[in-house]
Amino acid sequence: MLSADRLDAFRVFLAIRRHMRERRPMSVIRLGDGEGAVMGYPTITSRKDVNRSLRIWLRTIDVPDPDVRRLAEELKVAIRGADVLGVPRRKQLASDLHLWQAIVDALEAFELVRPGAALTHTALHRLMQHALLYRPLLGGADFVGVISCRRVTGALQEVFGVAEVRWYGVKGELEDTGEVQTPHFPDGFQELRETLRVPYPGALFLVGAGVFGKIYCHWIKQRGGIAVDVGSIFDSWAGEGRVGHPVRSLDEYRQQPRITREDAIERYNALADQFGLDVPAGDRTAPYFRELPPAW
Repeated sequence: MLSADRLDAFRVFLAIRRHMRERRPMSVIRLGDGEGAVMGYPTITSRKDVNRSLRIWLRTIDVPDPDVRRLAEELKVAIRGADVLGVPRRKQLASDLHLWQAIVDALEAFELVRPGAALTHTALHRLMQHALLYRPLLGGADFVGVISCRRVTGALQEVFGVAEVRWYGVKGELEDTGEVQTPHFPDGFQELRETLRVPYPGALFLVGAGVFGKIYCHWIKQRGGIAVDVGSIFDSWAGEGRVGHPVRSLDEYRQQPRITREDAIERYNALADQFGLDVPAGDRTAPYFRELPPAW
């Protein structure tokens, strides 16, 4: 798996756009250290590893072990059903945090990468922002679904001209975030399983909901939609919580209302270098370059 080709953000964008045009269901999910803890449990990782992430996602570790095991199995199903999987970069695998390696170990031990699935990088949500690729993905869309603790409905309509944004709110991870008070798991999780609706084949959803979001992406695909896991990008777009680097802000789109594909690749490569992301550079000489819009 480590020797496999990784799609850069431009190739992932083109794959998503292709599915949207053909109205074919799709799931694009990213696997971080928290997912590594859950997908490896209990044979590769420990309950201590899982508890580390539960404290972040749910603010509690009071989750019965049978529920953790069921969550791990649902996550594995979601991974096997994904069309594009974001996996750790080599620098992450070389770090002291063993949960990055747990992702690779679990993917291989449980044979979770299905034939035909493509690999990209865990940082895909940031890389797409670096190239301002959410604009050609969302621009002028008639519908976008959002699963997040952030109600970004108005912002997506204003910045990208989306006609309808349907928000499915979940409880936020941090003490001061979000307006939903229903516990995310198991209450909100089960409620969303029952209420999530895809309005038409190929409808686009953006998802940011921790480990649960990977499973939501699978549900969306099962119901005919296209799900893209954008994670903490929602925090930055809302200007709250884990804002991180300023280049993740929606202001980037306001300040650059138009960018050529040449400049987008230059920006992408420069920001990946600036933030130390060991990912393949965007390539103006690659065959995919001519498939990109001339500007967005």
